[in-house]
Amino acid sequence: MPVFNAMPYLTELLNSLEAQDLDHEEFEVIAVDDGSSDFGGEILDVYAKRNPNFRVVHQENSGWAGKPRNVGIAESTGEYVFFCDADDRLGPEALKRMVSYARKHRVDVLVPKMVGIGGRRVQASLFRETVKDVPMETILRTLSPQKMIRRSLLIDNGITFREEKVRLEDGMAMVQCYMVSTRTSILADYDYYEIRTRHDGQNISENVIEPTGYVASLHHIAGTVRQGINDRIEAEKLNLGLFVRKGLRFYEGERFLGFTPEARAQWIAAHRNFLAEFVPEVHDGTLHPGHHEKTRLIRRGDIGELTRLAEAEMARKGLPLLKDLSMDALRISFELGLDASAATGAVFEITDRARTQRLQAELSPGPGGEGNYCASMELVKITALGEGLLDCSVQVHHPQTEAKPRRIVVGVVQLPKEPVHGILPYSTKYGNLSLDMRPRAV
Repeated sequence: MPVFNAMPYLTELLNSLEAQDLDHEEFEVIAVDDGSSDFGGEILDVYAKRNPNFRVVHQENSGWAGKPRNVGIAESTGEYVFFCDADDRLGPEALKRMVSYARKHRVDVLVPKMVGIGGRRVQASLFRETVKDVPMETILRTLSPQKMIRRSLLIDNGITFREEKVRLEDGMAMVQCYMVSTRTSILADYDYYEIRTRHDGQNISENVIEPTGYVASLHHIAGTVRQGINDRIEAEKLNLGLFVRKGLRFYEGERFLGFTPEARAQWIAAHRNFLAEFVPEVHDGTLHPGHHEKTRLIRRGDIGELTRLAEAEMARKGLPLLKDLSMDALRISFELGLDASAATGAVFEITDRARTQRLQAELSPGPGGEGNYCASMELVKITALGEGLLDCSVQVHHPQTEAKPRRIVVGVVQLPKEPVHGILPYSTKYGNLSLDMRPRAV
């Protein structure tokens, strides 16, 4: 497991590894401290001192998870290697159950059931049942590294993780494993792996995604699929599925509108090249109508029509759009666009990521007529929520139902570049409005 500034979550993972009911002589824990500055390295040493099967490798920070994972592979001696992240947890029976199933059925790649914690979403449909031989189109739905893999498969095929700071580096390695695996299985009879959303915003997956580099990684994965699948038509269909999952998600209404016009153009250009290289247009007819339309517009490079579709999706969902934001020494003010039917009885809300604290403000009619609303809050009240990341939403009330939070979409509003009283508004990777309250180095 790669470890970088994962406290206090790190101790939860280590406790879950100590609690495994698999004989401790049957497994080793290799933690690679990637230059942590939060005492995580010292905590690892404490656990290693009291657990003979725990080992720690300390190294200078590499900036990404690839190198620590490669170091872990090189240091390992077991029959199987399981990759986990330092802010997650394992169920107490996880390792014993996985090893037993893998040995019984001679599995090369085992995908254990994952459950989300801290608000993390997982592909629940993937883990409805145990599948001994998973079809390729199914297994390509999961590219994350939380898998148990036969070590000889990695070593004999020279499979390693990219060590530079590159998106989907785990997916590149996993797809190589799938292509050479003789049996890939999903094990869904137990909550094996608890994957977390960190409320400090330090999940790598939460960072802003750069279009050109991300799609270049997607090219790499699609190339591996094309090389590993003998049937050309089948490979093209698999890569179309890959594009739907890893490409079209950037064109979802609120997310696409959260990009600047320049970023939208970059995504479209990169995806046009991907489609031209890996997915002939003849396959588009197999897509869901909504996906088909977006794919057609991407092939044409029609940024205007893709923007219109995104706006229509937002309108159907009743999502609020940030039209303007201003800050002074005392207050932060928001101007929002919201369908009038959704605005009735609605309130503006700021919460912490765990939704344990909240501030609310009334929405009042704003400039520009129907559909425009304003809200403001005193900075001193916001700072009283404490350090961390805060989410902004509109609580929409419906008759006979509870209030439903709807995240605010930033759109193309230019947000402040410097914090005011320690508050810095920013757009998340999904284009939603949040406030960064974390301390900053002077």
